[in-house]
Amino acid sequence: MTRKLSRLLGLQCDSKLLSGSAALKLSCANPLVLDVVRGKGAAICQPRNELLVNVSRILRDLNHVSPRWLVSVYLSLQAMSISLWWGVLLLWPDTVYWFHPSVWPADSFWAFGLSDGILLVGGSLFVLWSVVTERDFASLGLWALAAAAWYPTLYCLGASCLTNEGWLATAMMFAMSGATLAMATIQGSPAQAPATYRVTPMTPKTALIWTLLQVVLFWGAFLIIFPLGFREVERKLAIPHFEFSGQIAFSLCTLISASCLGLASGIAMATLGRGTPLPSAAAPQLVCRGPYRWIRNPMALAGILQGIGVGLFLGSYLVVAYALCGAVFWHVIVRPSEESDLLQRFGSEYNEYRSRTGLWLPGCWRYRKPR
Repeated sequence: MTRKLSRLLGLQCDSKLLSGSAALKLSCANPLVLDVVRGKGAAICQPRNELLVNVSRILRDLNHVSPRWLVSVYLSLQAMSISLWWGVLLLWPDTVYWFHPSVWPADSFWAFGLSDGILLVGGSLFVLWSVVTERDFASLGLWALAAAAWYPTLYCLGASCLTNEGWLATAMMFAMSGATLAMATIQGSPAQAPATYRVTPMTPKTALIWTLLQVVLFWGAFLIIFPLGFREVERKLAIPHFEFSGQIAFSLCTLISASCLGLASGIAMATLGRGTPLPSAAAPQLVCRGPYRWIRNPMALAGILQGIGVGLFLGSYLVVAYALCGAVFWHVIVRPSEESDLLQRFGSEYNEYRSRTGLWLPGCWRYRKPR
C-alpha cells in the first residue's frame, strides 16, 4: 500500500508502521509531506497545513536549477515547437491564415520553411549538443542562434507594419527571439560560466544607456507587439472589444503614470545600483531609494499597470488577461528566485529592507522575520 501510494504521489518515501490505532507515516524528501492515516480498509491522506509555504519553497528552489540545464531545456523545446508548428501548417494549410498577411501571396510564407528548418530547428539542436557536452564554442553558437532568430523576426515586424496584419506571427517571433537572447545572456561569453543571475558592475552612465535600450526593447515588445497580436486573435475569433465611459482618458492616465514609475525605477537602478534591471546584468549595489523606498518591485508593478492600461485603451479582454497573467507569473515564479538571489548577495541588509518595505503597495505585504 505504501509503495502504491508513494508511486501515485510521485514521492520517494520511507514507510514506518506505527503501533496501536495510529498508522502509517510517510517521511518524504519532497517538500509536500503527507501524513497517511490508516483507517478501516482505506488510507486517508491529510495534507499538513502550510501548503502555500511549501509550494513557495518549491518555487524558490527554481533559483538553484543549473543554468546549463535551463538553457538545454529551452533549446529542446524550441526545436520541438518550431517543428510541430510547421507540421501543423503542412497538415492543415488553411491555418496559414492566422499568421500571414492576406494581401501577400502564400508562397512568400512557405519560403520561410527552409530557413526555419536549417537555422532555427537545426541550429537549436546543434547548440543544444554543444551546451550539453560543454563545448568551448557553445556560447558563440548560442549568440549566433539568437542573431539568426532576429532576422526573420524583424522581417515579420516590417511585414506587419506595412500591412497591419500578421501581428500574431510577429508576436510569436518576438517571444522566441527574446527568449533565445535571454538564454544567450545566461550562457554568457566564452570567458564566463553560465549563470541565471550575474552581477555586472558599470558606471552610472553606461548602466543608464543599457537600461534605456532595454526599456525601448521591452516596452516595444510587451506594450505594442504582443497586445496587437492578442487583438488580432480577437478579431479573427470575432470577440468584441469592450467600451466604457472615460475609457481613453482613464487608460492613458494609467499607462502614462505606470510608465513614469517604470522609467524612474530604471533610472534609480542604473544610477544608484550601477546595473540594469536584467538578471544577467544585475546591479552590484542594493537600491533602497527612489521608488524602491516605497515598494520593493516598482518596475514589476509598473509593467503590470502598463499592460492593463494598454488593454483598457484597446478594449481588449485578452490583453487585460495577459497583463494579469503576467502579474501572477512574476509573483509566483520570478519573485522567489529574485529574492533568493538578493538575500544570498546582500544578506541581512536585504532582510532588513524587505521587512520595512511593501511588496506591491507601500506598507503592504512586508516580509515578516521569523520568530
